[in-house]
Amino acid sequence: MAKREFEVVPIPQVSLAPDQLSRQFLICNVCNDNYNEDGKHARLLPCLHALCFECLNKTKVDNQLQCPIPTCKLTHQLGDLDKTCPRDNTRRDLMDFVKVKQALSAVWCSVCPSNIATYRCKQCAEFLCGECQSAHKRVNATKGHVLLEIEKLKQSEDLDAFCRQLTCSEHAGNDLKLYCTKDICQKPVCMVCAIFSCKELNHKIESADKVADVKRQYIRAQIASMAKVGKEIQHVINDVKTEQEKVMNLRKTVEDEIDEIFDNMEKIITRGRADLKKTLENCVMAKQDHLKAQERELKRMKSEIEESSKFTEQALAYTNAAAFLQIHQTIMSRLKTLTEQLYEKEPHELATFGFHATGLIAEVQNKVAEMANIWSLSTFTSNCRAEFGDDPEENKSTTIVVKLMDFQKNVPFKSGTLDMANMNVIVKDPTGAETECSTKMKKGSCDELEVTVKPCMTGRHSLDFIVLDRVIVHKEFESKPAAIVRGGIKKDPVSPKIPPKNEGQEPDSPAQGGMQKPDMLFVRERSHRDFSVSKDRKVFKIHRPWESIDLDKSIYNFVGRYKGTFCVNGLQCPGIYRYAIKMNVKIMKPLDKSGLVFELGIARRSAIGRNLVVEGQKFAWSMIGAHHANCDAICLHIAHNNHLLHHEILTSNTAGTTMERLFGFELDTEFGQWKVFDQETEKQICVMEAIDCSESLYPVVAGYNPNRVEVTATIVKFD
Repeated sequence: MAKREFEVVPIPQVSLAPDQLSRQFLICNVCNDNYNEDGKHARLLPCLHALCFECLNKTKVDNQLQCPIPTCKLTHQLGDLDKTCPRDNTRRDLMDFVKVKQALSAVWCSVCPSNIATYRCKQCAEFLCGECQSAHKRVNATKGHVLLEIEKLKQSEDLDAFCRQLTCSEHAGNDLKLYCTKDICQKPVCMVCAIFSCKELNHKIESADKVADVKRQYIRAQIASMAKVGKEIQHVINDVKTEQEKVMNLRKTVEDEIDEIFDNMEKIITRGRADLKKTLENCVMAKQDHLKAQERELKRMKSEIEESSKFTEQALAYTNAAAFLQIHQTIMSRLKTLTEQLYEKEPHELATFGFHATGLIAEVQNKVAEMANIWSLSTFTSNCRAEFGDDPEENKSTTIVVKLMDFQKNVPFKSGTLDMANMNVIVKDPTGAETECSTKMKKGSCDELEVTVKPCMTGRHSLDFIVLDRVIVHKEFESKPAAIVRGGIKKDPVSPKIPPKNEGQEPDSPAQGGMQKPDMLFVRERSHRDFSVSKDRKVFKIHRPWESIDLDKSIYNFVGRYKGTFCVNGLQCPGIYRYAIKMNVKIMKPLDKSGLVFELGIARRSAIGRNLVVEGQKFAWSMIGAHHANCDAICLHIAHNNHLLHHEILTSNTAGTTMERLFGFELDTEFGQWKVFDQETEKQICVMEAIDCSESLYPVVAGYNPNRVEVTATIVKFD
């Protein structure tokens, strides 16, 4: 992503009541004692829970520590204790805040405890009585300190007055007001440390306050990302709850079917009915157990996110830069872990079971056990698939093997059997006509079905494996023309010759709905002010601040915040559109972490202009070229629905290096697919599915960091 420009934001006020702050942040989770500044000072665990230093040493075993919180219980490898579990000095400031807020009558002087304090020195972090306050003003070393009235502090909700300046542990009396950004340091330092300890080459010293502001902004951005994950988890929880309700509703339906059959033969099959209901109950309970277990796990994950968010928001409330910087890496690591954690986005079970009783009454005497049964299908759609044996051809039967698995990748049929009565396989041809296909269990298999398909025409088909109106497996495939046999030799069909175009006919404009290679043009008069588009509307180029651009100012109009432009004509359904864009990149200066270079994509007009990129916008799909920190190179990154589809290195992040790449694109508006190709090697890079083509989509191009890179995008004819 592009490097953000950070602003210093106001420090938020404390949102929790003093007693809540005390319970949540000032009491050890093991011994329940209040934290202090000595042996019971607070230590922050990687999971953002805390315990005192004494309990940490008592609890750890073989350099491992299990979080004492019952809902967490994460195990941490301690290693360097000060890095893994840093001292949390933000709580030290919070102690004085709570002390003032909870004082029923008076706060006692820190110097002479028998006297009532009336002031607090912000620099010394001491409560002072009247005499000590007067002495404080007389002494040269302290007369410039800020003294705050206790009564006013009781009315304030701002933590700023309680923040203590940390001093260097190696150079007594020196404030930690600087920060070394070198990888081996990454810590607050004093002036002496900066001069002597960090004097080696490439140690960069910055203001601790400045670095803290930047880190706070990064963490706020991470909180926003984590909040999105929390919302997605809640959606999955809702889906799981809905499926639980469906399971229970279907249970009632199946019970009604059972009762309707067995009421006519109750005297004969009372025992059989009870057995069947017990089987049904087991199926229901098994599904419910899986769904409830998934719900509990998702709630636990969501609880961790909420808990970490509360702590992080509290940590962000402190203006004590050094204290904050001691724990920001721990906070960031935890937030990143929670943001990137894996979880299933679909319910582990579906309400797919029923009751089947063919010919039960006539054969009840000796067939009840054989003919009546409860079936249950525990499929997990993400683990199921359909595969072809041979490529489908027009008017030729072919076999598709459908493999079904549950969420644990086990056989989804209870007792290894499958009832076909409530299952259908429907194939839809390009005209929308539906055909039901025959299905049977594959010989020697207990989790694979063989489906016989005979396409009656060429083109794109779709296959749906359906259970109780629920689509378990969806597969799209192309049916090609049947091969021609001549003289005993099988030959592929010859494509019909395309008649020559009439003089003056518009090039590349086939009938609507067919393959199209549009003559694309960039919108020139609406391109972003940092960039320019050539007069023929074929070339997009970064415009550096010191360069002039050849653009008519009278028609100049910005596209919101978007750092690029889009094509004049949108791609409309129906149709398959092919186009190509050549990207030329030259690195002038190495990019910083996550620095953007370019973006290519498609989007609705309404999605263009809201942000610097269209990536992540609803109704927008794109690929990004950016500096990737792990590779330390300029990489191509393509993601869709929170899944990484493609990642490759394009060029090194070194001044003077260049890259030229010709990307081909194909948008199938009917089936909602956007394909990306390496046009020169004719190799498909990736395919994005489920593209919403109900409205026109516009190809977009953007470039970034004009002071560091040269980016040129040229529309070329698709071969």
